[in-house]
Amino acid sequence: MKYSVIDISSSSISLIVAESDGRKTEIVFKDRASISLLHYLDGKILTERGIEKLLEALRIMKDECAGFGVRYCYLISTAALRVIKNCDEVSKAVAEKTGLAVNFLDGKTEAFCDYIANLYYASYEKAVLIDLGGKSLEICDLTKGDKEDMICLDFGLLDIHRKFIKKIQPNEKEAKDIKRFANAKFDDAKLPGKDVFETAVMVGATNHAVYDIYADFADVRGDDGVKQIEYKKFKKLLAHLLGDAERSTLILNNAPEKLYLIGPATIVLKTIFKRFSVKHILVSDRGVKEGYLQLVLEGKESGLYYDFETGTVGGTPREPNEAASKTDTGKPAKKSAGKPRKPAEDKVARAVTEETPAGQEAAPAKRRGRPRKQPAGESEAGKQGE
Repeated sequence: MKYSVIDISSSSISLIVAESDGRKTEIVFKDRASISLLHYLDGKILTERGIEKLLEALRIMKDECAGFGVRYCYLISTAALRVIKNCDEVSKAVAEKTGLAVNFLDGKTEAFCDYIANLYYASYEKAVLIDLGGKSLEICDLTKGDKEDMICLDFGLLDIHRKFIKKIQPNEKEAKDIKRFANAKFDDAKLPGKDVFETAVMVGATNHAVYDIYADFADVRGDDGVKQIEYKKFKKLLAHLLGDAERSTLILNNAPEKLYLIGPATIVLKTIFKRFSVKHILVSDRGVKEGYLQLVLEGKESGLYYDFETGTVGGTPREPNEAASKTDTGKPAKKSAGKPRKPAEDKVARAVTEETPAGQEAAPAKRRGRPRKQPAGESEAGKQGE
């Protein structure tokens, strides 16, 4: 059985296609469209052009899902659509033009999805997940497993850019203002200081873009698939981005779609790394989509899905998020006439994996010191009962 998750975020629209044989679930395809819907805002209203761009990208990804033989497709969105005033209008347009129903995730659910997708990194001593978004920032302590322990901060990189940066890239004074602002937000959220975390795990598209730029600047590449960042070299990268005339070229060569976000992202990341005094910095390939799909397949998260076999929308919206409990008519969702079976009832794999190390244990022992290289091999993490 094949499943897919499409995610509407602040700076892109992305897709994963996964296949499950009832014992494990493996990602077989990924795609990403670099569309920042917030660039199509008129105040807090998504313009007609913005809606058209969104619909165009969703149609393409829906066609890709059909081409891969997907049965169930979930469409999710986090702060990207929640923050706009015409959210209901946009959701209705999406339902009418694509047949897809939007499932809105609140901040803690988004953070929890990140957490679920990256439980492997709990094997590292004192690990913390960091996900930088355009309108929110999620931080997850991997030693805690309750959704209420997830931290979602109500500001993002686009908010920072609009508040502090006059041109495309920040200067040194603006960087200091951003650092003070971020630290004040972190203090308000009661984020811990030094000696609580040792390993930072970066997730999300923007963090991946930061790594690509870092790898080019520092002339490093992921060793055996492991992407790591050295803090001292990262500080040099930030200095380069704040003052060097070639900084825009470095960004455009590696992540042109993140031109407005890289400056704020590196400043915020450096602030977090220093605050936590982390010793190791890793970059994960898994994120919200993988975590959401895993929770759905385990029956721990509910949502509306498009059934390619029947051509209808089925499932139930997640609660208690009011925005997620509405269909395009604004009323509570009803099951389609065909009553398609919920994917969770298939009792599929307990983990969504993508080239996960062979022999990975469900609850590996804590490791101390420098993270070791992940061995290559086929994933076993998704097998039930092991």
